[in-house]
Amino acid sequence: MLAARTLARQAPRLSRQISINSYLAKVGLDDWKRQLPLGIVLAIPLIQNEVLILSEETQLVGCFCLFCGTAYQLGADSVSDMLAAKSKSITEQHNAVEDQAIAGVREMVEAHEKRVEMLTVLKTVGEAQAQAMADLKVAKAMEFKHTTRDSIVKMLDTLVAKEDQARAAMTAKIIAEAAANVTSKFADPDVKSQALTESISILQTGGSPQLVSSMFKDYFKSRAENAAAMKGTDVPLPPEAQAEIADELKALAKRDGREPTFSIPASVTI
Repeated sequence: MLAARTLARQAPRLSRQISINSYLAKVGLDDWKRQLPLGIVLAIPLIQNEVLILSEETQLVGCFCLFCGTAYQLGADSVSDMLAAKSKSITEQHNAVEDQAIAGVREMVEAHEKRVEMLTVLKTVGEAQAQAMADLKVAKAMEFKHTTRDSIVKMLDTLVAKEDQARAAMTAKIIAEAAANVTSKFADPDVKSQALTESISILQTGGSPQLVSSMFKDYFKSRAENAAAMKGTDVPLPPEAQAEIADELKALAKRDGREPTFSIPASVTI
């Protein structure tokens, strides 16, 4: 770049020098054999008419001009080569500095490109992580629903089993109480007499026993009426029943991995 600017500045001067040399060559004055006689011919009238006086000063000026011309003629190539080498060295140094600057810029560009690639990868990883977290959230929600559903189903199954057990126990208890009630009535002599008369009649005429059936019917009817009369009233739970219910609920909570947080009511509404 520096050499190009130097050549650009020297171009007009070189152009003028080439133009002058072309004109001298055209008129035949580019040879010293013609230039020397022509110079003598022109110098004689100048000296004769004292236009040019050959004093010490003019001789000194002439010697200086001769020295400068000779030095320029003989040393121009060396000086030109030296300056050209210096210019080339400076140009090479300048180009080396520019190459280093360009290499630094390229390294910076590559670093920025790698950074952009890394940011793109991180963005992709972040999006994948967000999608994975969303999928995990959905999966955990579904897992919680299934776990809760299974827990509720287990509780309902347990309640159904407990209800069946309670119903069977209650039925057996009612039947036992009814049988005990009917059996206790046979201690009455009138009931025994009625039962004996009915048995003899069945043996004579056939048929089915009605006394015992009617006694059971009366007992169940009386119990149903009593239950209907107690509907909507609070019936106190015995301490034994409360303790049994509390133990069962604690066992259920422990099985499902929960803390037992409940209270047993002292009475229930029928």
